[in-house]
Amino acid sequence: MPSQIWAEESIVIDDWLITSDDTACWASALIAEDPIKDEYDPNKDFQITVSFHNRVPLPQFTITSVTQGKTVTSASVKFNELILDFVVVDDTAFSKPKDDRDLIFNMLDERIPYVLLSIDNKEIQPTPSVSLKGFKKAYNYMSKQCAFDKLPKAARGIS
Repeated sequence: MPSQIWAEESIVIDDWLITSDDTACWASALIAEDPIKDEYDPNKDFQITVSFHNRVPLPQFTITSVTQGKTVTSASVKFNELILDFVVVDDTAFSKPKDDRDLIFNMLDERIPYVLLSIDNKEIQPTPSVSLKGFKKAYNYMSKQCAFDKLPKAARGIS
């Protein structure tokens, strides 16, 4: 019988949807195409997700389109002068493992992540951003939900 993976729990904290199953915890937020008005357009929505797999406190970030027929073709996240490029595989942009700590710590320090994003090879303007409203609370919730604090000392040392 094939194993089934199901979402055991979902909760919304401000602008972040946190979900967990038997192998991962993840939080997603929409990327606002107009960072000034912070409005979401249902025909042009994209999301950023931070996930933690197998209860290990190492994050991985992805950027995807939630609009059918729109494909992410390039993505980077910018914090002031720091630009972190993502790698696009099929229609999903993945953070580089070497950049994950910079991404998470900048967001926890409440530095707004601006997303340099191309959809179907067209650059999105103005530069969209990610709301950090509720991000710290979401991260703290996930750290408890994913039982990061119950890891052996060796695993905690790599976070």
